Amino acid sequence: MLTSSTVASRMNHRIKLTIYPGHYATSHAHVDNYISMTEIRCDAAMAREAASEIANKLRYTKIDTIVCLEATQLIGAFIASDLTDGGRRSINAGMPIHVVTPEINSNNQLTFNSELQKYITGRNVALMMSTVSTGRSLARAGECITYYGGKLVAIGAIFSAIESSGELPIHSIFLKNDLNEYNNYRSDECPLCRSGRKLDGLINTMGCTKL
Repeated sequence: MLTSSTVASRMNHRIKLTIYPGHYATSHAHVDNYISMTEIRCDAAMAREAASEIANKLRYTKIDTIVCLEATQLIGAFIASDLTDGGRRSINAGMPIHVVTPEINSNNQLTFNSELQKYITGRNVALMMSTVSTGRSLARAGECITYYGGKLVAIGAIFSAIESSGELPIHSIFLKNDLNEYNNYRSDECPLCRSGRKLDGLINTMGCTKL
């Protein structure tokens, strides 16, 4: 892995990302920085801090269920705990919020099994993701929630390169401007590929595999 740098959130300096510049491929695009989410997603203290920042944006949004993608279950659980805490000002105080994760079938489609569908159908759903880069994964998740009869009412992310999806703002800890540079390209239009630079790694929802 190439030399890394650390970026602290402007909202809360205790929340930090590790950035690896280079040439990486995701399932949708090529990017010139790998943003490591591992510490935020796995360290309980930092996950709680991240959850608190996102929960502050959701206190007046009625939420029944939080759908967590890309290993954000710990953050999602802390968001639910924060919003339902009777000692805090929130429209959800004292109310149940369920935290669920869809499965991915052999056709790479998101699905909810019969045990979880009751938490989606007819419910107000918040979506939590690690990264929103091109918006494709976000759109796929939104389509899944709608298919099962849920209403997407809020979107949270650790990092987002875009500010909104449809009429919903994306409440993210880090924005594109927080990084010195972050660019994504279609694989057939990638300037790094055209210059002959080989890939440094492959990025998926769980992290990066060095090549």
